[in-house]
Amino acid sequence: AFCDGLLSIVRNAFCKYIIKEDERSEILSAIGANIGALHIILFAAGIICMTVELFEPGFGVFGGAGILLMAVDVFVLADTFLQAVVLFLGVALIVLFFVLLFFILASCGVLPKKLVLDSAVMDGGAKASAVSVGEEGVTVTRLAPSGKAEFGGKTLDIVSGGEFIEAGQTVRVTEVSGNRIVVCSVK
Repeated sequence: AFCDGLLSIVRNAFCKYIIKEDERSEILSAIGANIGALHIILFAAGIICMTVELFEPGFGVFGGAGILLMAVDVFVLADTFLQAVVLFLGVALIVLFFVLLFFILASCGVLPKKLVLDSAVMDGGAKASAVSVGEEGVTVTRLAPSGKAEFGGKTLDIVSGGEFIEAGQTVRVTEVSGNRIVVCSVK
């Protein structure tokens, strides 16, 4: 009963403001005439998949699966071309809602830390010209085997030659190749 009432409200609001008066009855009878449990399950599963992708981002598997589930639901549900267009418009609005929600949550800082970069990378990251072979610095983080060290007031991303070096240790640059800076511990 709740789903029927909600569906009726959405149908009437959509048709009242977007569709012409003479087309309303045809669309109202077409939308929702065949909605059953399978359609509700497919659509709900699509929304759940998109929500999972929003909060646990990966390679877009859940987001793509959500869009696919909703599209399959539209294909299975639609009997006429007009009905398919209206249903696709509804699905597109829902996808747009999730995209906008993603950007709003990202700007408010609500998304998981692994999704949002918490510090800016200045000047495109470490530059090979920032240090030279033989230069010494102090590790800021533990090198296991990569981490950060400070050289002349600049904090740079570095890697050790395979050894683990604790934070606060003095290190010496042994190799510079592109943006890769290799160090070893000074004992």
